Amino acid sequence: MKLLKKINFHWVATPVIILASAFVTNAVIMLLCHYNPLEAYQAAVSGAFGNGRKLGETLVKSTPFLMTGLSVAMAFRCGIWNIGAEGQFLVGALTATWFGTKLAPVFPHTPWIAVPICLCLAALAGGIWGLIPAILKVARGVNEVISTIMLNYVALHLVSMMIDGGPLQETAQRGPQSDRIAEWVFLPRVLPPHRVHLGIIIAVVLAIILTFILFRTAFGFQLRAVGEGAAAAEAAGISIVQNTLRVFFISGALAGLGGAVELTALTRRLFLNFSPGYGYTAIAVALLAKLNPLVTVAAALLFGALTTGSYSMQREVGISDKVTLVMQATILLFVIGYSSVQLFRKRAASHSE
Repeated sequence: MKLLKKINFHWVATPVIILASAFVTNAVIMLLCHYNPLEAYQAAVSGAFGNGRKLGETLVKSTPFLMTGLSVAMAFRCGIWNIGAEGQFLVGALTATWFGTKLAPVFPHTPWIAVPICLCLAALAGGIWGLIPAILKVARGVNEVISTIMLNYVALHLVSMMIDGGPLQETAQRGPQSDRIAEWVFLPRVLPPHRVHLGIIIAVVLAIILTFILFRTAFGFQLRAVGEGAAAAEAAGISIVQNTLRVFFISGALAGLGGAVELTALTRRLFLNFSPGYGYTAIAVALLAKLNPLVTVAAALLFGALTTGSYSMQREVGISDKVTLVMQATILLFVIGYSSVQLFRKRAASHSE
C-alpha cells in the first residue's frame, strides 16, 4: 500500500496516453493508404523483438537515442533549452574521426588504451561545443534556443568541410567521407557476431549514474532547483551562471560521446548525413521520459524499436518508406506537442506565483 501511494499514476499514464493516441492516428493513416494496421504493427513488433538478432539490432539503434536523450534531459532539467544535441553529436563524431585516422598510430595498438582516450576526447569536444551557447547566454543574454540551433548548422557544415576536400577526406578521394579509423579504435562488440557493442552498456551505466546525481546529490538538487524556478534558486544562494555553464558542458559531453560511440562501434568512418537527426529526436525521447535519465532508457528503446520495426513493415507488409516516415513524425508530434504544453503551463504557473 505504501508503494502504491508513492506512485504518481498521472506520471505513468501520460506517456501511455500519448503513445496510444499516436498509434491510433497512425492506424488511421495506414487505413487511408490501404494498408492493414494490425498486420503492420505485428510486423513491427516481430522486426524489433522477434529473435535475438532483431533484439540486438533494436538495442544498437536505441544507443544514439539514449545518449542524445540523456543530453537533452539533463539540460531541460536545469531549465536550459539545449536544442544543440545534434551539433554536439556531430562534433563528437568528428573528433573521434580525427583521433582514429590521424592520432591513433602514435598510441599503443590496443583498444583498451586507444578507445577510452578517443571517447574522452570526443566527450570533451562535445562539452566545449556546448559551452559556446552557455557563454553567449550568461555573458550576452543570447537565447540558447537560437544559438544552439545555429550551432547545429555550423557543426554540419564543419563536418562537410573536413571530409569533402578537407584534411579528413579519405586518401582515395572517392567521395565525401573519411578514411576508416584504425582497428584498435573500434569499440568492442559484446555479443559477436551480432552488432551489440560496449556503447550500449556505457549508455545505460551513464543513465544510472546521472539519475543518482540528479536525485541524490547537492549538485543535482541545484540543477533541479534552477529548472523549477531560477529566481527562487538564486534567492536561495544557488549560482545560475555556474549551473548554466556546468549543465551545458555535461549536456554537450553526453551528446559528443554518443557521436563517438556511433562512429567507433558501427560506421567506423565519417560521412555526410552521418546523423539522421538523433539530436532532434532526442527531444521527444527526453520529454516522453519526463526528463528522468533512467526512464530515458525505456524511451530510447521504444524509438529504437520504431526504427527497426519500420524496416520490417516495409519488407513484410509492403508499406512505403514515406508512410513509415510519416508515422514516426506523427509520434514525435504527439510527444513533443503534449509535453511542450505541459512544460509551458508549468513555467507560466511558476511565473504567476
